[in-house]
Amino acid sequence: MTDRSAARPKPANKAKIGVYWAAACGGCDCALLEVNEQILDVAAGAEILLWPCAADVKYADLRNYKNGEIDLVLFNGAIRTEENREIAQLVRAKTKYLAAFGSCAHTGGVIGLANLSTRDEIFATVFGPKENWPKLEASENGANLHLPEFLNTLTPLDAVVDVDYYVPGCPPPRGIVSDVFSALLSGDLPPTGAVFASSKNLCDECPREREQLKITRILRPHEGEPDPDKCLLDQGYICMGPATRGGCEAVCPKANMPCTGCAGPTANIEDQGAAMLNTLASLVGTGEEGEDQLEAEDEILAQLADVVGTFYRFSSATTLFKGRYHERDATG
Repeated sequence: MTDRSAARPKPANKAKIGVYWAAACGGCDCALLEVNEQILDVAAGAEILLWPCAADVKYADLRNYKNGEIDLVLFNGAIRTEENREIAQLVRAKTKYLAAFGSCAHTGGVIGLANLSTRDEIFATVFGPKENWPKLEASENGANLHLPEFLNTLTPLDAVVDVDYYVPGCPPPRGIVSDVFSALLSGDLPPTGAVFASSKNLCDECPREREQLKITRILRPHEGEPDPDKCLLDQGYICMGPATRGGCEAVCPKANMPCTGCAGPTANIEDQGAAMLNTLASLVGTGEEGEDQLEAEDEILAQLADVVGTFYRFSSATTLFKGRYHERDATG
């Protein structure tokens, strides 16, 4: 077998990189390995100083690095606990460039939907009676244990520290991850504030034919089998493509599944869900007029099973309403 890594020149000065996993599922860490052979270039051209998922790195090691010593950290996960916040601030100090990697770090992700409930409501659901709730301090056999506080609200990474780059997706798709690695290894990182994805919406890269037909019923994916060539919205399936940033090559619509909005809003949209609701409102109709039309449209919209979960599945932590119990405690 040919040793492919032997053919790759190793630069004299390797880029120093880090990966950190906060409040998230772990899928973003796995996505880093989906670049296939390019991972060999990363191994040859970069020195990994921080990656708790893959190496036994201690927080003490991170604290001992000089400020700005790490070139780039890919930070995945939202800020949900005191520990998440503390490490985000520490990582920010130790790295030149910090990237919010994946939906949870970028827009709060699916777990941002927890902001619809108070911390007490969450604990009561998960742990039951209050006496079962976790305590910040505990002692066992003479050892003292401190648990990180569960913050009142979940926020994306840039709510607690400055972020240089955004890498959207749940998880970021292979092509975008490859672009990040290529920019790092070439030393050609974009200007700070850049998003590693298209500035246009997903519809621009979707191959389906869209006629902007009026929607007379709303379907969930399991309630039918969409025509693979026609726009999903035209068929009554709520596809978030019009309000979602492109860059994934429309992988879900190509698989006959509606886009759920994981890449977040396009560059010119402030509130992803509101933009999509506005699009939907312009498409719902029956051809009737007057009060009959309004009643018919209300009946169609009533078919939406979960408004927040549909239109704010990945962005509820960054939407204008910020959830029922948004409190600005993530910044300390």
